[in-house]
Amino acid sequence: MPCKFLFDKDGTVKIRVRMKRFIDGVPHEVVNQRQLIPNLKITEADWKKYHAYRNENLRTEFLKDNELFDKSLKMLDSIRSRVDQAGYDLNAQKLREIIIEVVNEKENETLKKIEAERKKEEEEKLEAKKRKNKMTLVKFIDQYIQDVKDGTRTTLAHGRTFVQGSRFSLTNSLGHFKEFMKDTGITYDFQDVDLDCYVKYKAWLMAQDISKDKEDPKHEPVHYADNTIGGFIKKLKCVLRAAESRGYPVNPAYKSTEFKAQSSIDVDTIYLTREEVERFEKVDLTQKEDGKNLELARDIFLVGVWTAQRVSDYNNLKPENIKVVDNNGTPMTYISIHQQKTGRLVEIPCNAKVREILNKYPKGLPHLSDQKINKYIKDIGKMAKIDEVVEVKGSRGGQVIKEYYKKYDLICTHTARRTGATLMYLDGIAIYDIMKVTGHKSVTTLEKYIRADKLEVAQKLVLQYDYFK
Repeated sequence: MPCKFLFDKDGTVKIRVRMKRFIDGVPHEVVNQRQLIPNLKITEADWKKYHAYRNENLRTEFLKDNELFDKSLKMLDSIRSRVDQAGYDLNAQKLREIIIEVVNEKENETLKKIEAERKKEEEEKLEAKKRKNKMTLVKFIDQYIQDVKDGTRTTLAHGRTFVQGSRFSLTNSLGHFKEFMKDTGITYDFQDVDLDCYVKYKAWLMAQDISKDKEDPKHEPVHYADNTIGGFIKKLKCVLRAAESRGYPVNPAYKSTEFKAQSSIDVDTIYLTREEVERFEKVDLTQKEDGKNLELARDIFLVGVWTAQRVSDYNNLKPENIKVVDNNGTPMTYISIHQQKTGRLVEIPCNAKVREILNKYPKGLPHLSDQKINKYIKDIGKMAKIDEVVEVKGSRGGQVIKEYYKKYDLICTHTARRTGATLMYLDGIAIYDIMKVTGHKSVTTLEKYIRADKLEVAQKLVLQYDYFK
């Protein structure tokens, strides 16, 4: 489309374009359209001088010395080019838009650049926020532990909150995996826990020296038992299973038969014979310092023996757990509890020994910390001369080891449950009746609690069955 630039004395520039005027889509006469080009000044003298140069080098030198003219010339060339491109579609409105767009092009570019930078900054902030909020394995472990402590996460097996011992065990076990990552300088995410990670983690656990005198150059290293390592790996697998169930990209390698808890021989755990229980009951504590606490610890432990319950249950008995009913004209006392670990309801008849202990505490059996019970019952066991030397088999670093202890040093709160289950078995109570008392659902699991030696079993068979008489 033909156009010409007109220069006024004050330097302002106008554009004149000859264009056809359309009426109802039909072209009519050619008209001249003039419009001012705002924010642009250029003298006609400079315009003529520049175009008078025929040599491109001279034109280039002229533009170098006249930056404002060079800028204005480029704007005019851009306007001319866009007017030509518009062709017959050009009209007065379109011409004004072309002029404004070219004149403000630099400003628009600056605004576009600012907007692009702002958008980029927002995207970077959003991406950083996403990275910060993205769930990682380390974050999931921390959240898992916190949920267990808060009681918002329950056990997979029973759907119940974790008891105190399990909370501590879980926190300790998962803490080892975090320490492994810190020590090796490798941060594992969900998809990174593969068989290679398992091998490295197990090797790291087996190499840890857990002795208390590590600062002594002559000390002998002490390593985790294989069962303990197996427990650490088992807890890690629980976390991976929980993460996968929530849709996180967990590597399926943890389900592999190779990714397994460390196998170990069964660790022998003691129980008290009936004769040892009687000696334990008869120890005179009246002259002992802290005798009241010793007596309370013994009473709590003996209730555990005669009920064959876990310490979390027998150390928390309330008056409402003690029931009395008429049994064919004779009152029968029994304990009714929902086991903390499993939630199962068990109802245990109270023998004379349990009734005697419960009668001493009409407001309920007082609570004593597990740590204090463990200390006091060992002391009582020593006083009762339960000092048989016991061989305990275990395994560390894949090697079977044997250690020897005085029996009283091995007495702990869980000894009560094993003792109760074993004594019931030796008294001829049927396995399935024992299971109703202990709350076990599996005979196999209960069998692990029955620790009668072969001679005691033989004696039981002789007394119970004529076949052996």
